Amino acid sequence: MRRIVATLFTVVCLMLMAERAWPQAMLEPPTNKYFVSTGSWGQKYPDQWALQRIGFDSSPDSAWRLVKANAQPVVVALIDSGLDWNHRNIDWDTIWKNPKEVAGNGIDDDKNGYVDDIVGWDFLDNDNRPWDYSGHGTFIAGIIAGSWKDKDGIAGINPFARLMVLKAVNNFGHTRASYLAEAIAYAADNGARVINLSVGDKEITPVEQAAVDYAYSKGVLIVAAAGNEGVEISNYGIASSDKVLAVASTGFDDERLVFSNWGKISVAAPGLDILSLRARRTDIMLDIEGAKYTAGAAYVGTDKRYYRASGTSFSAPMVSGLASLMLANDPSLTNRQLMQIIKSTARDVGVPGVDQYTGYGIIDARAALKAPKDYFLFAGISRVEVVQNSGKQAVRVHGTADANALKSARLEIARGDAPTNWTPVGMAKKSPGADDVLGDIPATAFKGATNWEIRVVVTHNDGSVREARFNLKLG
Repeated sequence: MRRIVATLFTVVCLMLMAERAWPQAMLEPPTNKYFVSTGSWGQKYPDQWALQRIGFDSSPDSAWRLVKANAQPVVVALIDSGLDWNHRNIDWDTIWKNPKEVAGNGIDDDKNGYVDDIVGWDFLDNDNRPWDYSGHGTFIAGIIAGSWKDKDGIAGINPFARLMVLKAVNNFGHTRASYLAEAIAYAADNGARVINLSVGDKEITPVEQAAVDYAYSKGVLIVAAAGNEGVEISNYGIASSDKVLAVASTGFDDERLVFSNWGKISVAAPGLDILSLRARRTDIMLDIEGAKYTAGAAYVGTDKRYYRASGTSFSAPMVSGLASLMLANDPSLTNRQLMQIIKSTARDVGVPGVDQYTGYGIIDARAALKAPKDYFLFAGISRVEVVQNSGKQAVRVHGTADANALKSARLEIARGDAPTNWTPVGMAKKSPGADDVLGDIPATAFKGATNWEIRVVVTHNDGSVREARFNLKLG
């Protein structure tokens, strides 16, 4: 008996040791036709170049290899023009199913106010068939969750996404604030962790702001396209809210595209010549007023099931795809942590430092998926003012300088535009707010020139550095 017990004990110990030693199975990159191909419409760059630019490629360092093979499903609300759920590149398992509703019984089983809302809701026609007659929503769905099983198609970013289809935009890209607000509230109440909003208007209404506040309080991350008018967005629809990630568009050279709105931008993602799904009987570009476009010119493939388009509408779902993949890998992440990590790990492009055109930079999927859940590194200058300090004039700098593990923060100045020689003028205070006092610079430091750059440089304990600049003109 003792020998049997000892043997069983040995076997259990060996099993536990093997379990600890066995490496966690990680996701392998997809092999879909359009993900691995180049030149499908005569171009010299990869068909899905945008995904590769943000870290989703086939290399040994692919961001996908940082994701557990058994990651958890994540509900992503697609608030848009609906979905062509019969597209072969949309797996039926990728579509969210309301677990509390019985299909076809004509009863509001879950008492949420919507009868038979099995896959979502059409807020325009007030029914449970959010079909896409525009193509816009289906295109976005493909970027987030195009099925890896369709080897002849494209690859979406997140194979663990479950799309909640909420139709709040008509065939011509128009909507009402009430539709958007109701769709946002529905998503928050029915389990969405991420909301993609590739839609906007000239200003955010009180009802939309209330819906955003409500969703944020429920732990939902809202990702919004910055818009394509090339204007400043401080009052531009939902993208102007501090409780969303506002996404700008970049091109092949990582520069902001001219149509991309600017201002309160959080991050950027590729938005030029993006390949995704074409909903049946649709041609998105035909609905764009003033666009020089020949019908069918953007179709891709002999079966015409795929489509090319540009815009911030198609940059936003790359951020939504990344955020939802991060949640699939670690469901305990909060919406605040997601926002902090995605911004703090973005790759700086364009004007050095955090800027109004690309925000913190182009999203970096590898860095975001590697980052600790409490990671953040922020820098910003909101404004400057002239003050009296100990009887002497000084320039007071306001903004942000903060990190979860702050090593240092300093203020520097330099003459002229795009300077390379910087002069340290003092340490900056740890400042978590958007408009906190970073420090005072003696007015005498600005002698000899009328055009100056001020910057705050924030260093994390891990060696990462983030900066922000402010142009000061005197006289």
